[in-house]
Amino acid sequence: MAFNRKDGYWKQAKREGKRSRAAYKLEEIDQRFRLFRKGQKILELGAAPGGWMEYIATRLGPDGRVLGLDLQPIRDLPAPPCLTLVADILLPETETRIDELMPPPIDGAVSDLAPNLTGIRATDQANSIAMLEKARELVAPRLADNGFFLCKVFQGSELKPFQKRLERDFRKVVLAKPRASRKSSTEIYLVATGYAGRSRRQ
Repeated sequence: MAFNRKDGYWKQAKREGKRSRAAYKLEEIDQRFRLFRKGQKILELGAAPGGWMEYIATRLGPDGRVLGLDLQPIRDLPAPPCLTLVADILLPETETRIDELMPPPIDGAVSDLAPNLTGIRATDQANSIAMLEKARELVAPRLADNGFFLCKVFQGSELKPFQKRLERDFRKVVLAKPRASRKSSTEIYLVATGYAGRSRRQ
């Protein structure tokens, strides 16, 4: 069957003026796990074109803050609660720039990061996990107790070991496949809640 980019969710996003179909994925996950609340501080990695930030902003309200980081600029978002940062998570100075805009601790982090895809499933998954390991290293020391980390991953042999590493620091880690994800896609989301990394290291 040919790949159909313009499916029902794509058309719905166009009708409703959303930046991408990705907003429906996050909304479904949030409805299930109740991640976002008024006044939170949230970090998003891989935030362009800003669809997740738009949704998160509606949940946090003007007293909250969501900082979206990407290699590409993100425009026309409500400020507050939205802040944006053009940066590369692989560069050491990025952590300082994040802390200047959003001093820790933060209540949660979300990641829609994805590497440039090669079309080779094993390679794409390995590259994705390597990127997410960097994201985990960046997020963990900034999370408040009981905070959360939501991230997109690709199914494959590297997924389970990465999930196990998250389970060392979070009380609950589950997999979620939103209906808005294309059935042909290997993407899936890890939802890690109840951050307890500090206490477990003591």
